[in-house]
Amino acid sequence: MDLEALQWHVMDVVERYHRAGYFPSACVRVFDSEKTLAVCCVGNASPDSLFDAASLTKIATATQILTLAEQGTISLDDTLPAVFPEIAEDAYLRERLKDISLYQLLTHTSTMTAWYPFYSRLGEGFFQVLRYALQHTEPTSGVCYSDLNFMLLGILLEKVCGMPLEECLQKNLVQPLHLGAMTYLPPMTEKLIPSDFGNAIEMRMCRDKGISFEGFRPLGQPVLGTVNDGNSHYYFADVAGHAGIFATAEAYERLCRFYMNTESPLLKEAQREQKSAPGRGIGFQTGMTYPHGCGHTGFTGTSIYFSSEERIGAVAFTNRLFYLEGSTRDLSEFRRALHETVFAIGAKY
Repeated sequence: MDLEALQWHVMDVVERYHRAGYFPSACVRVFDSEKTLAVCCVGNASPDSLFDAASLTKIATATQILTLAEQGTISLDDTLPAVFPEIAEDAYLRERLKDISLYQLLTHTSTMTAWYPFYSRLGEGFFQVLRYALQHTEPTSGVCYSDLNFMLLGILLEKVCGMPLEECLQKNLVQPLHLGAMTYLPPMTEKLIPSDFGNAIEMRMCRDKGISFEGFRPLGQPVLGTVNDGNSHYYFADVAGHAGIFATAEAYERLCRFYMNTESPLLKEAQREQKSAPGRGIGFQTGMTYPHGCGHTGFTGTSIYFSSEERIGAVAFTNRLFYLEGSTRDLSEFRRALHETVFAIGAKY
């Protein structure tokens, strides 16, 4: 492989979208199943910058759940009433979720609503708010990407492992896989990249639902070192199964490489599109954005992609929301361009 050509092509894509205003800062890493092939940074980002990983937290959570299932500690066929006494003991939740399994949480086929601001009911227990949210929303069908699924999986991890979620992350994932800088509750450091100014988007989402919340962060104030996601920040104190992790792009490169080299049938299956969940693996996303592979995205502007088949992958960490005037851009086009470039080069490798 001509690594100079690879670096040039990838940097060309990153700089083009950077100049077009898709993100103020970014760190992109391209890799194969053994090593890093290219690193491209723009704006205020550097290779050791810490980004709010947003929903890439779900991949860390899913990996821990899959490992527990592989060990036989839990089964992906377990239903929610079987693993959560709080659901089994609540007549409404027991009936509403009686046939929903951990597998359905992981594949976003749980019938639960896409999103609900748990923080609008501060002071109430999680399962109490969950009941309220489900009572006031219609059941979904097919695939419906929902943070609620991974909130539950995070709570399950704490229950099964007998430790706080931040400790689960370190002891189950970061330390054994030697991932490096991946953590909840990061220390304030110059390596942190700000994610946003306040929570203007969630404020609009609440207004659209007719829900009021007076505790939002001030608009115009950089969000730095605390998680952008409202439910994770305001309700879960920055530590949740669906959002909350801060990491370097390199840490997620190492996690992707773990999947690329795994011999586990379950972890290999997780990378494949599921018959019951079009466009979803077990925890992962699949489809045209991820040529011959899988990946995931995060609301703050993060993404991962890898193809075990072609032994190539890319991690792209950006802070697309960090524009004071609120001119945020959808990164779908950027991600497709990056992944297609990486795949085309990898296919020749």
